[in-house]
Order: sequence, then C-alpha cells, then structure tokens
Amino acid sequence: MSVAQNTGIRKAARQLIVAIVACTAVAAGAAVAVSPDSAPVTPHTIAGVADDNGWPVPPVDPTPSPTN
Repeated sequence: MSVAQNTGIRKAARQLIVAIVACTAVAAGAAVAVSPDSAPVTPHTIAGVADDNGWPVPPVDPTPSPTN
C-alpha cells in the first residue's frame, strides 16, 4: 500500500468515527429529553419571595399616592 492510500484510509476512518460519536451524542441527548424520569426544573427562589418567577415583589403601600 502506498502512503496516499494509507492517508485516505485514515482520513475515512477518522471521519467515520467522528460521525458515529456525533450521532451517538445526538441520540443520547434525545433519549434524555424524552425520558419519563426527566422532570421540569423547579424555579430557583432568591431573596425569599417567589410570587413573580422568583423575583422579589416590592411591598405595597396601603396609602394611595396623590394624583396630579
């Protein structure tokens, strides 16, 4: 076998391995995404109040503000 043939075989084998790894990664990601054990992410609470998607809600002033 010549050097050119060896280089071509190595290149083809490398591309095949890259394609197999990529397909396996995509298939594994799809399997995880549709698995029945995957649960939605719970909202992360910061500063104690989670009335508005985890953002703190300012206290309401009971006295009405004067209008112009």
